Amino acid sequence: MWLWIAAGAACALIFLTLAVTGVLFFGALHRIPEKKRDSMQKNASSLLSPLDAYRGVMDAGRDWFLAQTREEIVISAEDGVPLHAEILEAENAVGTVLLMHGYRGCALSDFGAVFRFYHEHGYHIVVPDERACGKSGGAYITLGVKESLDCKAWTEFLVRRYGERLPIFLDGVSMGATTVMMATARGLPKNVRGVIADCGFTSPWEIVCAVLRQTRLVPVFPFAYLARPFARIFAGFRLTGFSAEDAMRSCSIPVFFAHGKADRFVPYEMTIKNYRACAAPKELFTVEEAGHGMCYLVRPREYEEKILAFFAKCLEETSHARSSKR
Repeated sequence: MWLWIAAGAACALIFLTLAVTGVLFFGALHRIPEKKRDSMQKNASSLLSPLDAYRGVMDAGRDWFLAQTREEIVISAEDGVPLHAEILEAENAVGTVLLMHGYRGCALSDFGAVFRFYHEHGYHIVVPDERACGKSGGAYITLGVKESLDCKAWTEFLVRRYGERLPIFLDGVSMGATTVMMATARGLPKNVRGVIADCGFTSPWEIVCAVLRQTRLVPVFPFAYLARPFARIFAGFRLTGFSAEDAMRSCSIPVFFAHGKADRFVPYEMTIKNYRACAAPKELFTVEEAGHGMCYLVRPREYEEKILAFFAKCLEETSHARSSKR
């Protein structure tokens, strides 16, 4: 009898563990209905108190962008998922900046403060909704894995639209930063001249473990380990199969890394690991007091100066490389 009770208790524990894992997995990565997403974003904004001091700047940038004449574009991902973006073109453009937003974010919130800066310096602005977000299709967020292939698809679209001579720069924040770093290992067009990786994480696996440790709601073992088959079965990607750190080891495109040391979501040390792994020309910009994704907001002028210098250096190095081949 006691054996049956023990077996029943073990089965109940296994079922409960799987159920909790499922709730966590689907809650974290499955697409959220629009009404629920709007409610969650309102609640989240109240929790991100460090951003309150910069809300006016972010809202002004968003309103400026929305007041411009933009074009909506839809392309197909490698796996057939429809991907949506808006394009704000610049007159006599000197290049294009592709902006990849963060986890469950959108470009209006993540890049609102920098739209005008890029546009006034002559860059087309391309702002996709990442898969399972906004107007793009897809049921699951994949923490940069499939998003990096989507990023590649956008660069290929830009080549078809603007040609091979107009430079492309990739700019990503948080999961978007991981996305653009991973994209460098996907075989990007030759006119992708540089990458900005602002507070990106090293890999899907490491960020899942880091978030569980930070929240302290459930332990890493067994829940993170059980999430691995969930990711394979339901979302079609591996939590441990591909990483930004690995992509950086084979990267040949210059990378500008940025991260605030006061980041309480993506550990600052992850950018240091990505930076050290990077085989390409690289720069590191850190802001002591900046929280997650806030380097630009805290030090806008310094950030802008460094980005413009980085762009100029990337274009100059490309020009020299072409001259030497002749």
